[in-house]
Amino acid sequence: MAGGLVPWRAAAARRGLSVRELAPAVGVEIGGVDLAAPEDPEITAILRGACVERTVLLVRGQQHLAPAGYLAFARRFGRSMDLHSRRDLCLPDQHEIFVVGNVVEEGRAVGAVKVGLNWHTDHYHLECAGLFTFLHAIEIPPVAGETRYANGIAAHEALPEAMRARIAGLRVRHSRARLYRTLFPDATEAQCAAEAARFPDVEHPLVRTHPESGRRGLYLGGEWGSEILGLPAAEGQALFAELLAHMTRPEFVYEHRWQPGDVLMSDNRCSLHRATDWDEAQHRRRLHRIILLDSVRPS
Repeated sequence: MAGGLVPWRAAAARRGLSVRELAPAVGVEIGGVDLAAPEDPEITAILRGACVERTVLLVRGQQHLAPAGYLAFARRFGRSMDLHSRRDLCLPDQHEIFVVGNVVEEGRAVGAVKVGLNWHTDHYHLECAGLFTFLHAIEIPPVAGETRYANGIAAHEALPEAMRARIAGLRVRHSRARLYRTLFPDATEAQCAAEAARFPDVEHPLVRTHPESGRRGLYLGGEWGSEILGLPAAEGQALFAELLAHMTRPEFVYEHRWQPGDVLMSDNRCSLHRATDWDEAQHRRRLHRIILLDSVRPS
């Protein structure tokens, strides 16, 4: 089934687009695309195919992309969008766009600084979890602040056969309530309680089938708030830690060094990503994030 994704490369060549692999197991950059231009269905298909096959798609030089155009671009790949509960950290006129970073305006924080500093896939706490995530780089520190991406399909295929047999059929419980307190240390007790009521714990398979490629991949959720079921607690924790360490080995990871105007599109279905720290006291960092939600449960 993965062979069905191959034609995007031929289409990109026919349209005069450049294609550059970012790392052996994950990531591709496509050049020659203006994301603010009116939709071209073939270009949309090329970008989707590239992202599905390579987990991460990079398009550089999009400094001119306004929030409304960025939102319109993301809507080409799905209509169900995350509306974050922290509306104070979203753009006032586009609540679908969440601000990540240490941005302060008129004495008030307008971005979330600590979001993403753990390995996770977006919105794994939902019954129908994250589909694609988009990040648009607005302000970038001169050093540090990279984002890392890990390919769960490549990691699963590299596991010994005995381990693949051991984890087949296992499920993972994901708790948004536990995760929320870590992500938003400034949240009030009322906000934490509301988040727990809004998002009860969910269960998803540890290994899922990617619905577009048909390949099997690890679906860990996140290192904060996820636990493997069906095993004694200590054994489940040890197995989760072992799989996380395996999936985030260098051969399965791409580390992105941001430039202003970068747009990264990532496929949440069999991947993990995490942000890295930077000097918050000296430099500003601002990314605009959009998360599309899937229409089906992981299986």
